[in-house]
Amino acid sequence: FLNHILAGDHPDPSVLRVGGDYYLTLSSFDAYPGLPLWHSRDLVNWEPIGHAITTSVGSIWAPDLVHHAGRYYIYFPGRTDQGRSNYVVWADDIAGPWSEPVDLQLPDHIDPGHAVGEDGKRYLFLSGGDYVQLSDDGLRTVGEVRHAYDGWRYPEEWVVGSYSQEGPKITRHDGWYYMITAVGGTAGPPTGHMVIVARSRSIHGPWEHCPHNPIIRTQSADEPWWSRGHATLVEGPTPGDWWAVYPGYEAGFWPLGRQTLLEPIEWTEDGWFRALGGDLSKPLPKPRGGRPGPSAPPLSDDFSADRMGA
Repeated sequence: FLNHILAGDHPDPSVLRVGGDYYLTLSSFDAYPGLPLWHSRDLVNWEPIGHAITTSVGSIWAPDLVHHAGRYYIYFPGRTDQGRSNYVVWADDIAGPWSEPVDLQLPDHIDPGHAVGEDGKRYLFLSGGDYVQLSDDGLRTVGEVRHAYDGWRYPEEWVVGSYSQEGPKITRHDGWYYMITAVGGTAGPPTGHMVIVARSRSIHGPWEHCPHNPIIRTQSADEPWWSRGHATLVEGPTPGDWWAVYPGYEAGFWPLGRQTLLEPIEWTEDGWFRALGGDLSKPLPKPRGGRPGPSAPPLSDDFSADRMGA
């Protein structure tokens, strides 16, 4: 396959594996119905299967799609001219019905990322390296927001938009918690956005920087994809086959928005991981073991029905 895997404005993807199926949602901003849901069996071919929200809570930014104790959750920020907060919707079936949005009363952060600690409790990691405990049902916070992690700092001479530590996603692997974070600014210079990693034995820290940071970053505007950052890790259909899914701008086509990209990673002997896709200019082997799944939807409409297609 040759990147992208979702064309056009499909940024901040959160990917979830449930058995042999993959589900994805992403930032929907001011469009409603919001939180579009996609389905795949091989991580390359995706089909739209619905939306998770119709009630407006403002512009929806980077969500996190979660499957916990048999129930689906999406945690996400919503922003209006009057203010912002973080919300959750839930469903017992990925196809819905989805609940009305529940306000988590977190007005000072964006980009929530769900995790389950070694204590069995649920937590929500937030922008700026903060986190907060959740109730067992995942629908309210417990206690105060605490600080967890001061992100890795890139060299001062790098050309970036801003530091903007955001988009924390937590992956558990071989007894470690890995915090995959975006820094460098989302929509600034092509070399700004990047993926950094830290790890800890405990959900509460301390977190250590990966010595190989940044894991993913556009090095030059000459590359085919700009502002690559904000990644989610997911295991492929074959055990031990891991991938990073993240957004990037196509070089020279910035107004199309951030498109969804897929890159293979490998775990290294020192317990970290590295990206294997280079600058994504060449076709890559598809994930091994993927079942036949959906075909990409048409990019045009034939106007034969009374409303536009998905």
